[in-house]
Amino acid sequence: MIDDTVEQGLVFGVLGSLEIRYNGETIPLTGVIKKRLLTMLLLEAGRVVPVSRLVETAWETCAPETAFHQVRKTMAELRRRIPGGESVIVTSGPGYRVDLDENQLDLLRYRNLLRRGHAALEAADNNRATHLLRTALRLWRGPVLDGEGGPAIEAVSSTLQEQRLDAAERLYGILANTGEAASVLDELRSLVEENPLRENLRGQLMLTLYRTGQQAAALEEFRRIRELLADELGIDPGAELSELHERILRQDPSLDPPEQNSAPATPRLLPYDIPEFVGRDRELNRIRQVVDQTGQEAPTILAIDGMGGSGKTALGIRAAHQLADRYTGGALFIDLQGFTPGQEPLGPFHAQGDLLAMVGIPGEQIPNTPTRRDALWQSYTQGHPMLLILDNAASSEQVRRLVPAAAGNLILVTSRPRLTGLEGATWLSLDTLPETDAHEFLRKSLGEQRLSREPGMAAELLRLCGGLPLALRIAAARLANRPRWTIQHLVGRLHNDERRLNELNSEDRGISSTLFLSYQSISDRLRTAFRLLGQHPGRYIDLSEAAALLDTDTTEAEDVLEALVDARLLDSGEPGIYAFHDLVRSFIHRMVQSEHTPDARKAVKRLLDFYAETSTAACDMLFPGRSQYNTRIRKGTGSSEPFADKDVALEWLDRHRESLLAALDLPRERDILWHLAYLPRELGFHSSLRGYDSSANHALEKGIEASRKLEDLELLRFNLTNLAMGQWRLGQLKKAVSRLEEARDLARSMDDQCSEAECVARLGQAYNSLGQLGQALRLSEEANRTARSIGFTRLDGSSLSTLSQVQARLGRYSEAKETAENALEIFDTLGETQLSISTLLYLSQALEGLVRYSEALERTDEALERCGKLSGSSTLLPLVLARHADTLTRMERFDEAAETSTRALAETSNCTNDIHRAAVHLSVGYTSHARGNDQRAENHLSICYEIAHRMELRYEQAYALYGLTKVKIATGDLDAAEKCRAEVAALFALMGVPDDPPLPPRR
Repeated sequence: MIDDTVEQGLVFGVLGSLEIRYNGETIPLTGVIKKRLLTMLLLEAGRVVPVSRLVETAWETCAPETAFHQVRKTMAELRRRIPGGESVIVTSGPGYRVDLDENQLDLLRYRNLLRRGHAALEAADNNRATHLLRTALRLWRGPVLDGEGGPAIEAVSSTLQEQRLDAAERLYGILANTGEAASVLDELRSLVEENPLRENLRGQLMLTLYRTGQQAAALEEFRRIRELLADELGIDPGAELSELHERILRQDPSLDPPEQNSAPATPRLLPYDIPEFVGRDRELNRIRQVVDQTGQEAPTILAIDGMGGSGKTALGIRAAHQLADRYTGGALFIDLQGFTPGQEPLGPFHAQGDLLAMVGIPGEQIPNTPTRRDALWQSYTQGHPMLLILDNAASSEQVRRLVPAAAGNLILVTSRPRLTGLEGATWLSLDTLPETDAHEFLRKSLGEQRLSREPGMAAELLRLCGGLPLALRIAAARLANRPRWTIQHLVGRLHNDERRLNELNSEDRGISSTLFLSYQSISDRLRTAFRLLGQHPGRYIDLSEAAALLDTDTTEAEDVLEALVDARLLDSGEPGIYAFHDLVRSFIHRMVQSEHTPDARKAVKRLLDFYAETSTAACDMLFPGRSQYNTRIRKGTGSSEPFADKDVALEWLDRHRESLLAALDLPRERDILWHLAYLPRELGFHSSLRGYDSSANHALEKGIEASRKLEDLELLRFNLTNLAMGQWRLGQLKKAVSRLEEARDLARSMDDQCSEAECVARLGQAYNSLGQLGQALRLSEEANRTARSIGFTRLDGSSLSTLSQVQARLGRYSEAKETAENALEIFDTLGETQLSISTLLYLSQALEGLVRYSEALERTDEALERCGKLSGSSTLLPLVLARHADTLTRMERFDEAAETSTRALAETSNCTNDIHRAAVHLSVGYTSHARGNDQRAENHLSICYEIAHRMELRYEQAYALYGLTKVKIATGDLDAAEKCRAEVAALFALMGVPDDPPLPPRR
């Protein structure tokens, strides 16, 4: 991995394979030419690289005539591919230049560390030189471009490799004289194996082996290099290495390591480093980076904040053990007891007294007045640069007087709230452990064997602990102390939300007490807000939701939320979006579960009013002209017109979907029962765009139950109809018909002509899918007549749209074309996008039937363009691509057709609409047959047939069999072809579609 001390932004790595990351995410880059050109620019960062040199880099000695043009084209592509690429890759005079700083490019950081390391050596500062050289060598991942960069890049890579070896030799030379060479014996061996003919490295390995009591091994290394030099170069080892060999043979006393002063000169009073500590590499790198880059004019203050139990203290102690050798004044740790059960925070006066005692000042010499004690502490630290851990701080005031004023001191402060009043500090906010690190912690604690027996349960345990190190440590300790417990047993206990916090307690440590201390530290006003926000049913809370719960405006709500973030009781991943950690949510639920107070119930109702009003406005924007719920939506804290356009409306539904679903699991109390009946309708509409049919259908079932309990027949009809359409998209056609018939009968009983017509139109869709085309034709025509008579414009368009597809399937192409054009005109007037896309496909099918292929292709092009205008991807995109491929096949543009149908197939990977999936496999099958790839055609036509047969999609089933008939004939399997033909004829006759339709031409 490249150095990831930079938390955000663009980062490049060239010391090994080429790596590009933006905000922690890898940006893939393919193509040898692109990689070589970008790598050369990075190797010359800050300098102009002429185009002629870039040509030489990319093509070596056989550049094409278009090389200069291709370089410019590649630079344009790189600028588009790299975030902010226009400002990174700059055109300058005869060539190009990249502008980056050392935090963005490992090579620049590598060179800077080497330069500073060599300067430290010249200044005889061996401790600092060791650290800098080690840090530089850690950045090396291998030769540039892994040795595949061609001659130009190889030349630069060789120079860098030589610099690396020189730095390694200098580092090992320092360690050999400080008695620490044995600690790097393995990496020294590896480097010798990489460079077997390098005599200086071999000599250092020999000396290290000798000084660790391995004289025979040291002599063996000399024998190896002597043979290698003879075989490879025909020479003997140099005089220096030969002399070292002789001195090792006679055990020359001058080879013994210099005597080290074993007595510590300064106090080093740090807690022990936790053996199970894992991960946090990014944070440790960040701490080292801050220490390395800090100037000499002030102390280095690094404040680590995070929620209780996030591992702040453990991180500080690990960093201190790694850095302590740099500080001649020693390393001290003090617990300021800011959040310690039963303890008051330690004041600065008493803390200074404890610190002065730690460094050996006799008690009688420690002043009893704050001013004199403060002066003595500052005086001591002036001449003794030290590393100081101020742990568990409650406030900036508690810390400020403990910070040494002198330069050269490092102060690591850990606290739950961010100490924004601590001047000159660099802040590092600690998040939960990544899943891979949390798993490694469990492996270290419990052993690989125990985890491998229950990998699924281990993953669930990690989820329940939420990546919180304290929770993980307690859970692992419980399992370690109970070897007969399975992981599944503990997971079962943790699944009970009411018991989870009790389970995660051990002696004086526990999640519940840790969180309670944070809760106690905030004001009464914030505690009330915290409990009200805990009524939110989902994980993420935005400002408008918080305003509804708190009965205030978004400005004041943001102030409250940010205060809770500062107290580490709430997380904020992005501006305006907040979340409770899972264990904090368990804590707050325990706190409020017994508080069925009027304030809490009112807060929930306000939130649900906001959801109902805002989701209605969003769906009205996305589905113009849809049926309206006659009962006026309750006016809450939302706005009736909050959305400027469809993209914003769809984004709101996308962002709030999980919370809307979670709201439906709230207790079914009478005052919110209406909301629980109403909200599923909007989830159903959203699902029609996004394909969330399984979860939306489950919500609609709940909505039906609540509607029946309320005896709200209008809502019941809405929910029945929306559930039917969700079932239709999942291929549950008979269930859909049953729901629609119930909804139609309900509308009739209510004398609701508009709703009845909607149900009839939906039944037409369902019967069309079932291949009962005569019934579908009759129902669609009936629905359209009613819609026109009552002025229901949207239904007028949707019934015409379905009717056009039925007409095209029956071979009535001229009628289908006219019907689709009328429907399209209605949708364009309404501003309805989703239904207009479907209608364009039916129009394309009609035009294809009329052998007007170019016009048919124009209609699918228009459908693709409209798909692109929808936020995110439309659920119709696979179907549009399939129709586009079919038309291209008819036009004998076989390669384009194949590419488009393959893309359609890729788009179905997350598609839950089996009707669309069947159509895509049918298209791929026909396109493959037209190209002569009958094996692929048979595979996809068979998949289409299986889906269609299972769902009773007679039309798709018939055309899959029709295609299989042609494939069987082409492959000589005539018996199978005849069997397919007979079944096709029966299905065509049953549906009344034209017999033996024309097949696309074959290449």
